[in-house]
Amino acid sequence: MTFVVIFLLLLLIASIALNYYVIKKNLQLSDQRENLVDQIEKSLDILDVCYSRIAHHAETPVLSDEPVIQQVVYDLGLCKNSILAVASKIVTYGQNDYDDEQDESDDQ
Repeated sequence: MTFVVIFLLLLLIASIALNYYVIKKNLQLSDQRENLVDQIEKSLDILDVCYSRIAHHAETPVLSDEPVIQQVVYDLGLCKNSILAVASKIVTYGQNDYDDEQDESDDQ
């Protein structure tokens, strides 16, 4: 009987220690996630500014027929589309996580 009580006490202590460690790690990861979200939002703002500048420059008509200048204008268009694609993927990824959290809270 004493052995069982001691064993259960040791399991309880181990469980408390493990719960403390898991909760501590969870809080650290939550802080890191918040920092990451802030950095992504700042990056999206920068991408938005870059996109509007490049879109403006890409739509400006070029009066030169030189192949180099035409290639630069074409590259600006590609950059504009790339920035839009990256921003779209980041926003879509964030919305999927948010939608999943909403679904889980609705289920409960």
